[in-house]
Formats: sequence, structure tokens, C-alpha cells
Amino acid sequence: MAWQNLSVRAQENCRGGGSNVMIQGMARVSSDKFDLQTNPKGIINLGVAENQLMSKELAAILRPVNAVDPKLFGYSEGPSGSKLLRKHFADNIFNQYFEPHEPVYEDHIVFTAGCSATVDNFTFCVCDPGDGILITTPFYGGFNTDIMAKSKARVIVAHLEDGVSPFGVDQVELMQQAVDQATAEGTRVRAFVLSNPHNPLGRNYPREVLIEFLKFASRNKLHILFDEIYALSVFDYALSGEAKQEQPDQTPFISVLSIPNIEDYCEKELVHVAYGMSKDFCLNGFRCGCLVSPWNKDILEAMNSIAVFTWMSSPIEAMIIKLVENPATIDWFVKTNQRRLAESYTLTVDILRAHRIPFLPAQGGHYIWIDLRQYIPSALVNMAAAGEREAEYMLWKAMLDKGVYLNLGVAFSEKKVGFFRLSFSVPPWLLRIGLERMLRACERTFTLSASL
Repeated sequence: MAWQNLSVRAQENCRGGGSNVMIQGMARVSSDKFDLQTNPKGIINLGVAENQLMSKELAAILRPVNAVDPKLFGYSEGPSGSKLLRKHFADNIFNQYFEPHEPVYEDHIVFTAGCSATVDNFTFCVCDPGDGILITTPFYGGFNTDIMAKSKARVIVAHLEDGVSPFGVDQVELMQQAVDQATAEGTRVRAFVLSNPHNPLGRNYPREVLIEFLKFASRNKLHILFDEIYALSVFDYALSGEAKQEQPDQTPFISVLSIPNIEDYCEKELVHVAYGMSKDFCLNGFRCGCLVSPWNKDILEAMNSIAVFTWMSSPIEAMIIKLVENPATIDWFVKTNQRRLAESYTLTVDILRAHRIPFLPAQGGHYIWIDLRQYIPSALVNMAAAGEREAEYMLWKAMLDKGVYLNLGVAFSEKKVGFFRLSFSVPPWLLRIGLERMLRACERTFTLSASL
């Protein structure tokens, strides 16, 4: 075997390299990408959470930075981010928008080359190979790679049963069962990771649930990492009409940093936040993420000790400093982006309603969780109900063939077959074309199968 000269962990990664359907989908999109002029029949990407709504504005803000300035040819100040970058993030982002009960300072922040690198480095610092990190379903599929590929920790999945809300306190009992079972099987569970706002469900956790999560982490002596990368992409306040009325609640985004007297619920040194520039600031390709840990000097030291492997480039750091140095620019950018997200969301739900496609109303993020089970071929309904995913893959492939990419429920460890995450953060004209292609693919799949 060609892999025999590789390490065991590398062999494991090679064997599992084709199993990530998110990566498979992105590869298909990249090989046949939509372009209105040169490839109008190419694939429109409504699967990746990549915000294209502020591209022109970003270009105008960043254009003055000379990326080939010889001053940027050398190493930057340090692998964890310069003091100026960390200070701007502390003062102009975290202290301004996350409403921390205690101020965040630059020394509380360690930068990496993207939020995936942050989760990877965090896992390396709190887990030995074989240790577990708990996540509840459905969850962002990239966590599997972030946690397992390099650090060789394990994802411990707590599947939420029917009737157990991802935003209610009942799930804590299932979380405890998952930890107890993993422990009984010999796995030491070291941390709990969650996204707030939720990915893929696009909703905020209520305060009482966040507090129960903190208590749970304390009881089990787990680090708890709050991925708050969509914190400034909450848009429900800007909705109107039916899109506003159908919201099941008005729960605001609450950063864990804002909870007073956090020590009443959990040891403060166990509490951490991951953040990055990919989502709220539409810079997926810049690869800028960070860990905020105000109360744990040890983990900051540990993260700093390996930061050299995830060092941002000097030109990228210079451009990000330009973006975040002016509070007025940030405020304008955030509010404009939120309004545009609300407009794209409204367009999406109007079309979904018109075709009677169920969905979970979203408050934030770049996506909406939709239910396409009505398009499952009748011959596959019973198999889908039993958890067989053939129908879900059939719909996914039909959409790709029609020129649009959505992310499947299986990519988020969703047990029910037929759910998809639809990203709407693209220009409205492109969104309309993508949704039309999605509908044609679904209807054609159902019609053809019914005639067989």
C-alpha cells in the first residue's frame, strides 16, 4: 500500500478523506463555478456560508492597503497577532458589540489563520489523542475535521431526540447521557463545543440555556468553547411583515462574555470564545480567527506556544487592521450587512412559502434550515424514515446537476433524512436563479420517480 510509509494518523486521514460531503460538494462547485458571462450554466453555491453581500464595500475599504509594501514582506510582530490588531479587536469589536461583563483586553486574545485553526489548536491544547469533545446535533460539519484530523480527539455526539429542542434545557439530560456513555466506554471527555448563533439552525440560544450549559460544564469539569463567529450577523430586528411575524421568539444574541457573575455557574477558567472574520466581515478567504479566554492564562500560553503553525500573513493582518481600526466604519459595515442579510432572507422565505417548503425561521447567520422531505420519491419514503440517506443524496446530486449546491443534512449529523442548509448570502439576482434551479431539481426528481 502506498500509505504504509505514512504515520498512522496520516493514514487515518487519507482513508477518511473522501467521506466529508461538504468538501465533496465544494470540490464539485469549484470545478464548475457559475459565472454570468463565462459559465452561466455552472453551479451556484448556496451551500457554503460565504457572504457576498458586502464585496464592493470591502474592496473600497481595503484598497488603500498596499499588499506588496516591502514592509509587509517580513514576519509580522508575532504569530498570535500584533498588539495593535489584538487591541482593535478587544476595544472595537468585543467590548463594543459583545457587551462583556468584564472588559476584554488584548492579552486575552490569540489569533490564528481562521476559526478552524482556532478550534484545532484549542483541541490540541485541551485534549490528548482519543479524548472526546461533546457536540449536540445538528452541528456544523467542519467541527469533525477541526477536532479529529490533527489532534486525533473524538467527537462525542449527543443526538437530540424528537421533541427535544436544540434551544431548550431538556437537551442537557441527553448531553449528560452522552458523556456518561463515553466515559463508561473509556473515553475521557474534555470539552463541550457549541455555535451561538446556531449553525445550521440560524437561531440564538436563550440566556437560561446558556447558563444550564455552563452548569453542565462545571459539573463535568469540561472546557466549554462558544463559537460566536456569527455574532454580528443577527438580522431579525431588521425584518418586517410576515418574515418578522413568523419568528417563534425574539431571543437576542447573548455572548457568554456578557453573563454577569459567571463564576456562580461555572469555573471561569473553563469558559472560552472562538471568533473570526469569515462571517460577520465576509472575509472567508482571509483566514483570520481567534480565541478569547479572559480567565485562563494557561490555555493562552498553550495556544501561543503553537501559534507559529497558524500565523496569519502580514498583508492580511495589515488589511484587517485597516478594517477594524475605525469604530464608525465597523458600525456602518455591521448595520449595512445585517440589513442586506434581512433582505436576502426575506426573498428566500417568500419563495419557500410560495412553494410550501417548510423551514425553521432564522434570526442570524447566512443560512436557513429547510425541509425537502416532500420531494423524497415515494419508493424511498420508508427507507428515508428508517434513516437511509439515498433519497437525500439523490436530491443533492439532482440539484448539482441542475447547477446549484446546497448542503445536506447528513453533513450536520442530522438524523432525519431530507433536511438541507440553504445559504442565502449572495446577491438577490443570483439567489433567485439558484432557488429556481433548486426547485426544478426537486420537482423533477419527484416527478420522474413517481412515473417509474
